[in-house]
This record gives sequence, C-alpha cells and structure tokens, in this order.
Amino acid sequence: MQKVTDNIFLLVLFAMVGTFIVAAAFIFFFLKYQRNISRQKEALQKAALEHSEQLLNATLQSQEEERKRIGQDLHDDVGASLSNLKMIMAQNTGITSDKHKPLIDNIIATVRNISHSLSPPGLDLFGFEFTLQELLDTFNASGNIRIHFENRADKKIDALNKKTALALYRVIQELLANTIKHAGAKNIFLNFFTENNCLVFTYGDDGKGMPESMTKKSGMGMQNIEARLKMINASFSIRTGENKGFFIKILLLETAYNS
Repeated sequence: MQKVTDNIFLLVLFAMVGTFIVAAAFIFFFLKYQRNISRQKEALQKAALEHSEQLLNATLQSQEEERKRIGQDLHDDVGASLSNLKMIMAQNTGITSDKHKPLIDNIIATVRNISHSLSPPGLDLFGFEFTLQELLDTFNASGNIRIHFENRADKKIDALNKKTALALYRVIQELLANTIKHAGAKNIFLNFFTENNCLVFTYGDDGKGMPESMTKKSGMGMQNIEARLKMINASFSIRTGENKGFFIKILLLETAYNS
C-alpha cells in the first residue's frame, strides 16, 4: 500500500514538473515570438522611415534642379529679351520710349529677383553671406518689416559646403515667408555665431507666435524646414508661444564644411 502511495506521489510530482516545463517552454517561445514580431515591426518602421526620408530628399533635390533650370531660363531668355527690348527703345527718343522705359526696368528687376530667388548664383560666385544679404535687402526694401542681421562667425559662414549653404538658404527663405505671411511681426533677427566649435544660426521675430503644440502641425513650411535640416544633419530647437514671437536655433555640425 505504501508503495502504491509512493508511486502515485511520484506520478503527481512528475505531472506537475512536466506541466511546469511545458508552461515555461510555452511562455519562453511566446515571449521569443513576441520579441521577433516587435523586431520585425521596428525594422519595417525603420525601413519605411528611411524610404520616406530618401523619397523626400529625392523630391527636394528634384525641386532644386527644376528651380535652377527655371531660374536660368528666366535670366538667360526672358531677361535677355527684355534687355534687348530696352536697347531698341533707347534708340527711339520719342515720348513712347520715355514713358515705357521705367516699366521695362521694373520688369527686368523683377525677373532678376525671381531668377536669383529660384537659383541664387551668388552662392558660387560671392559666397553665402553676400547672397543672404542680397535676399534680406529685397525684404527690407518693402519697408513693411525690418530685418536685423549680425554675423559674429566671420568667414565661417562662407566656408559652408554647397549642399549645406543651399539648404540653409532655403530654410531662411521659408522662415522669412512664414513670418511675412503669418506672424504680423515688425522685426526679424538673424544671427550667426560659433558655439563649441560649431556654427550656430538663430532666427527670431516679434510676431504673434503660436502654441508650441502647433509647431509640428504648422503645414508644409515647417515640414520642409525640418526635412532640409535633416538632409544636412543639423539639429534645431524651437521656442514660441502665443504673443511671444517665434525663435529657432540651428546647430550646424563640422560636416557642414566637408566638400
């Protein structure tokens, strides 16, 4: 009788141990399966993000090529045709010529400004600071807003490689357009300086600002800015608030100077 009881006890014990092993194995393989699913999901999300960034980079690059082509066409074809028309009219000393010459001069200047905005030739010819100052002068000329520009980084901003210089130029264009359209600001402040051997650019205005929660949802303007800064591995931070203006700080790494 004792032997039977012992056997039953051993059977129960083995059954419990077996059940525990099976349960442990099930839990182990379930957790392993969940980890694999999680890794696959993360890999898919990463691949999708990388593909999205590659697609966005390709789109921005295509836009730059198209802007360059249109800008050159405006400068070479339309600008040249208007200049030829002006010379032909200059040979005419009549009243009609005198009356229309200012109009043609204004059209030529407008075409030149649009051409330079689409494809700024000054970046290659004169450097980033000169090209930026030329852009700011066109905004200042309107008299509707005052732009304050300070370069405390000296020649460092002209040492930027072409890709970084063009991306930063486009970012500044977008920031200026956003301020003019939406901020109702009277002043814009642009500053360059160095910090820990890195070039820092800050942009601010005294406009109405926006809730910080809206900075991620403020339309294609901010999305384009963020995409262009990612392309050149620049980090940035934004500070804003209702009736507190808008401020962005952009940090350019040393790779900004590699050719």
